[in-house]
Amino acid sequence: MTYIDKGYKMKNRNIIKQDYQLVNAKYKLDTSEIKFIMTALAQINADDKGFCTYEIKVSELEAKLQTEQNSTRLKQFAKKLMSKPLEVPTEGKGWIVFNWFSKIQFVPEQRKFIVRIDDDLKPYLLELRNRFVTCNLKYILPLTSSYSIRIYQMLKEYEKLKIRYIKVSELMDILQVPKSLRTYADFKRRVLKIAEKELAEHTDITFTFTEEKEGKKVDRLIFRIYKNKHKEEAQQARLFDAKAPKDYSNLYGINCKINNNICEHLLIITPLKDGSILSSFKSGETYRFKSVKELLEKKI
Repeated sequence: MTYIDKGYKMKNRNIIKQDYQLVNAKYKLDTSEIKFIMTALAQINADDKGFCTYEIKVSELEAKLQTEQNSTRLKQFAKKLMSKPLEVPTEGKGWIVFNWFSKIQFVPEQRKFIVRIDDDLKPYLLELRNRFVTCNLKYILPLTSSYSIRIYQMLKEYEKLKIRYIKVSELMDILQVPKSLRTYADFKRRVLKIAEKELAEHTDITFTFTEEKEGKKVDRLIFRIYKNKHKEEAQQARLFDAKAPKDYSNLYGINCKINNNICEHLLIITPLKDGSILSSFKSGETYRFKSVKELLEKKI
C-alpha cells in the first residue's frame, strides 16, 4: 500500500530548537535512538502552529548504526523506542511523562519511516519565544555516546554564560545513568571524560569541568564552556592525511551533484575496509566513493 498523507512534510534542515525543559528532561536512549529523534526534530520549524508527519529514510538509520537493517530489526527498533518515555518536571514536585512520537510507521516499498511527534510536546518545540536551546544536527550525528549528545545540548543552553553549575546527583538523574555508573569514578571515566573528548573533536564547543566536594564526596560539577575555534581547521588538515582519516564531520551538511541529481546535506560517512567511504545524505541517497577526494569532486 502506498502511503499518502497530506500533512507530510520533509525539510532538509539541521537546526534543532527545544525548550530548556526538554533539554533537561529525564530520559534514557541509546545513541541510535537519540539520533533518530533529533533527525525528526530537525525537520520542525519553530514557528509552525502544529506538527506535520516527518520522514526518516532507513538508509540514514543504517548509516548511524553502520549495519544493514531488515524488517524485523526495524520493527524491534520502533517498538523499543516507543517504550522509552521522557519525564519533564512541573511546578512544585510534579512531573509529566511523554512519548516522543504518537506513531512510527514503516513504509517497506520506500524503505522509510513516517513519524509523528506527540502533540503534547508542542509547548517544548513550537512557537518558542523565551528560554530555548539551539543545536545543529551536524554536530550531534558524529557523537558516539548518547551521554555526549545530552551533555552537548545541556551545555549549549549555557553557552553564552560560559559556565554551568550542576549537582552530580542531578546530572546522573537527568541522564538516567544505570547503577553501574552511579559511582562517581566510573561516571567520570565513562561519561564525563568521553563527552569532553567527543565534543572537542566533533562539535562547535568544548568544555572543562572542576569538582566541588562535600566532605570526601564529589557533590557538584562546574562546567566551563568555550567555543571550539580550531575544530574546522584541524579537521581540514587531517582530511588529506595519507593515513586515511576517520573523522569527516567537517564535511557534514555539504551538497553533491551526482548523475545530474542534487544530493542534499551529507549526514554520515562510514569508512569501509577497502579504503572507500559510504556516504549517506539527508535527501535519501547513499553513494560509495573510492576516496574523500572523489567525494569532494562532486561537492557543490
